[in-house]
Amino acid sequence: MLVAALVGAVAGIGAVVFLKLIDFVEWLIIDQIFDGLFANFPWWFILFAPALGGLIVGPIVKLFAPEAKGHGVPEVMNAVETRGGRIRPRVAAAKAVASAFTLGSGGSGGTEGPIVQIGSAFGSTVGQYLRLSDETTKLLVASGAAGGIAAVFNAPIAGVFFALEVILRRFTTRNFSVVVLASVVATITAVAFRGDDPVLRIPQYGLQTPGELVLYLVLGGLCGGAAVGFTRLLYMGEEIAERQKLIPSIVLPAVGGLCVGLLGLWNSGALGTGDAATDGALIGDLAAREMMVLFFLKAATTIFTLASGGSGGVFRPSLMMGAMLGGAFGLGANQLFPGIAPSGAYATVAMAAVFAGAARAPVTSMLIIFEMTRDYEIMLPLMIAVVAATVIASVLDPLSIYTRRLFLQGIHLDEETAATNVMQSIRVADAMGPVTVTLAADMPLDEVARAFSGDRAAVGLVLDDEGLVLGVVTNTDVNEALVAERSGAMAIDIATTSVRTVFPEQSLHDALAAFAGASFNALPVVDRDRQRVPRGILRRSDVTNAYVDAIERRQIYRRRRSLRTAVNEDVRYLDYQVRPHSPADGQTLKDLPLTEDAVVVAVRHDGHTVIPRGHTLLEEGDRVTVIATANAVEAVRVLFEETATAAR
Repeated sequence: MLVAALVGAVAGIGAVVFLKLIDFVEWLIIDQIFDGLFANFPWWFILFAPALGGLIVGPIVKLFAPEAKGHGVPEVMNAVETRGGRIRPRVAAAKAVASAFTLGSGGSGGTEGPIVQIGSAFGSTVGQYLRLSDETTKLLVASGAAGGIAAVFNAPIAGVFFALEVILRRFTTRNFSVVVLASVVATITAVAFRGDDPVLRIPQYGLQTPGELVLYLVLGGLCGGAAVGFTRLLYMGEEIAERQKLIPSIVLPAVGGLCVGLLGLWNSGALGTGDAATDGALIGDLAAREMMVLFFLKAATTIFTLASGGSGGVFRPSLMMGAMLGGAFGLGANQLFPGIAPSGAYATVAMAAVFAGAARAPVTSMLIIFEMTRDYEIMLPLMIAVVAATVIASVLDPLSIYTRRLFLQGIHLDEETAATNVMQSIRVADAMGPVTVTLAADMPLDEVARAFSGDRAAVGLVLDDEGLVLGVVTNTDVNEALVAERSGAMAIDIATTSVRTVFPEQSLHDALAAFAGASFNALPVVDRDRQRVPRGILRRSDVTNAYVDAIERRQIYRRRRSLRTAVNEDVRYLDYQVRPHSPADGQTLKDLPLTEDAVVVAVRHDGHTVIPRGHTLLEEGDRVTVIATANAVEAVRVLFEETATAAR
């Protein structure tokens, strides 16, 4: 809890600094350069401002931290799901600078994605530094995300549910308690530095007549469809940008910025975070035609910004698009049904509905609008529209704006597949073996052969004088060299020097991709920051064994859980000693005919407790602990009926 409070405080300070950094970049590029240095240039020269920001962002993303590209939240979710919550510390700095130059120069995006990634990166760094477990590190990552949302929008409750609904996707008492503390501390910290002014000034609206709920229901459906359309176009743009070869990726954000600038000449309200235009829709100052133009322009500028490699979130663009769509809908509804709520009420509700349809986070969407308006009267229309948007969007596309990127990377987060996606949940560090054979580059062949004589499956690393990997030698390489009578050969001569490497924090899913299409059976595991410093060896057999062990652990867990929830919780703890000639003597656990109502939870062999796995062999004298329901006791006893007795 203390560490979570620290993470929340830093997230709050980070949010304040990040917003100030955006203001500074805007002052530097817009006020000093274009309104000052280029003041005598034609008025349309301002269109190059987003391109200038893109020129700065490109090298940051390309050379320093590729994770800083785009809207940030999927990268945090990826870290939580596949890397135990591990995020490189440099990501926070890169994301802050890249997003500040993107948004401050006029690029279209939001502040929530960057601050979520910044807060999460700090939480991850603290977890790694303190050597906390993966689950605790993930919780600190979520705490940083909650603190970021809470501090940016002055919405601590919405920050909590964003972390639980989007990042962790698990509601438990422990998760809730820790994340709440981080969110509250972040809000208090941000308010102490920035004040309590609302991010958007939303008038208070209410439900005029019950019949209006039908209009809000229709509006929610429209918002859900619009959210799906925007999501698909965004990822279509990213795919086109990744496939094209004409423009180098390092300057692609500048090209995207130029396109954004051209669209901004039509209506500058679509640039940046779009707060001024959003305020206009919320108080009813914009015409329906202008709001629809801004709706499409905001979608286009956001797609150009993010698809080209710019950095920013999708939360604020979603809110602005919702305000434009809802405001136009409200004006039309008022012409058909005079006396209903003003257009600003529909704009307010649609803000939440579009984000709910895009992110599939209905609770977060409702709460953030409620916290920004402090208006309970709008809650019923808000709930109707948000539910309609979420349902319609889910029917049209099962993937959200956050999970689609992970899906394209082969990571499935839906409830059915997430529980079985084993390879993504195991890190290389958990499966790799130690480096047992190290060879100098000039080691003669006969000495290399002696180094391999004790272990035919050994894999040797050829290291230079500084201990850096030069190549890999296997027993097969040694045998082939001996058969060819290459008596003058040295270790480096028979080594494979173009071998692929993997990092300890990568998933086994990534490691399998490195093995694909290659003939070698082992990969050196090296440091990510120093990519030739060896940390271990990952064999194909290590991957297989880790996968099997993980599957068995999950099966045992599920069987234990089914036992705990058995009828009347009537569960017995049985202890057996394997006797000679009993049915269990000489059997592996996978061959032991236990029913689904019984599970072996411990095996004590030669005075040592062994974690039971499928290949664990039961031998005479072993003591076996079994958990079984009352109905399964007799069936278990039969396996030991020669001489075994059960102690209850």
